[in-house]
Amino acid sequence: MDFMKQTIKNAKMITVGLFTLCTMGFVNATFAGATTDTPVELKFIGKVANQPVFELKLNNDVAQAYYINIKDASGNVLYSEKVRGEKLSRKYQLDIDASDMDAPGFGVSVEVTSANTHKTEVYKISAEKTVTENIVVAKL
Repeated sequence: MDFMKQTIKNAKMITVGLFTLCTMGFVNATFAGATTDTPVELKFIGKVANQPVFELKLNNDVAQAYYINIKDASGNVLYSEKVRGEKLSRKYQLDIDASDMDAPGFGVSVEVTSANTHKTEVYKISAEKTVTENIVVAKL
């Protein structure tokens, strides 16, 4: 009787193991073909020589052409280029000081336009300063 119980217990463990393995396999297959929700990403990555550097990522799966325009607050084009490819990444360093970013009228925008769909995504760059004070109490 003990042999029969052990055999049934082993069969249950094997069944649960196979079920888990198959479930994980299906989950991975589902996420393998997922696409990114944000086709364009612009983020601040740091400063070089006290000038801000931004990274622009185009998360497209098919090679396409894009127009990238960087404009000041008045709408004047500071930089413009046409790029083509898939999963593109570009870094841009703005030729301004940190004090210029704090000025009241400061404003720079980055426009990315798809040459195929003519859809434009616009990002506005501005600075925000906050003062943080941390008070720490430690037992000695």
